[in-house]
Amino acid sequence: MTDTNIYQKPIVSVIIPVYNGERYLSETIESVIAQTELNWELIAVNDGSTDNSLKILDEYAKRIPDRIKVISVKNGGVSRARNTAVAAARGLYVAFLDQDDLWAPRKLESQVEMFSRDITLGISYTNVTVIDEKGSVLCENVLKSGEKHKGNIFEYLIFDNFIGISTVMLKKELFVEIGGFDPRFSLAEDYDFLLKVTQKQSVDYIDDPLLLYREHDESGTHKKIDRLIEEALFIINYWKRQNPKFFRQHFIQYGIFRLKLEVLRLKKYAKRVF
Repeated sequence: MTDTNIYQKPIVSVIIPVYNGERYLSETIESVIAQTELNWELIAVNDGSTDNSLKILDEYAKRIPDRIKVISVKNGGVSRARNTAVAAARGLYVAFLDQDDLWAPRKLESQVEMFSRDITLGISYTNVTVIDEKGSVLCENVLKSGEKHKGNIFEYLIFDNFIGISTVMLKKELFVEIGGFDPRFSLAEDYDFLLKVTQKQSVDYIDDPLLLYREHDESGTHKKIDRLIEEALFIINYWKRQNPKFFRQHFIQYGIFRLKLEVLRLKKYAKRVF
């Protein structure tokens, strides 16, 4: 555990974009407050919420004013919200957390220790446990051990977006170098961002489920499958134009990627029918 004075510069800036997140927001913030790594700040961007999200955020900001900052903006999407938060961040590292996900208590401490052991490291992420809307476990340790999880993982990630954005910690300077999240994307923005990062940087990985990813029907990925697929195809086709030789060499993986997207679309329409 890192001892800290709350007035010193934080080592980690926790970034939470919020849009109508009142249902799980308090639980999410409490999982940050419960971190064993104490040297953090939390920057939440209220992205034009119309529910009680801003009220909840303001209550936490009043409770811990030197650690929690709330920024309110007109609704502009999750990419702009995260970029706005990082622009205000003071930490050496930034860590992303979605409004309905939870962190295990040692999440930040484990990643800060990883960065301290390797000063060349730019980004790290962790394994995931999936929970439902009530917090019951649906699947533990989603990522199985394999060579694709660390090092130069771009060629694996481009055909399988296996990194949960709420597991990610990276150097703020790397975020700035990449240019942040592309505001054109609101559902596959993490896929786009992580491809840009992993093309430049090797990655390290903690094989512990330090994120509890909440799966529920209100999430954007459930509500807007068609938009998600459209964005994912736009992104992968950009990389295909950049390096057609690579895609010719991996035409089977590319075909499987396209097939998975179509299966996702069919599942959506099957739910409507049945």
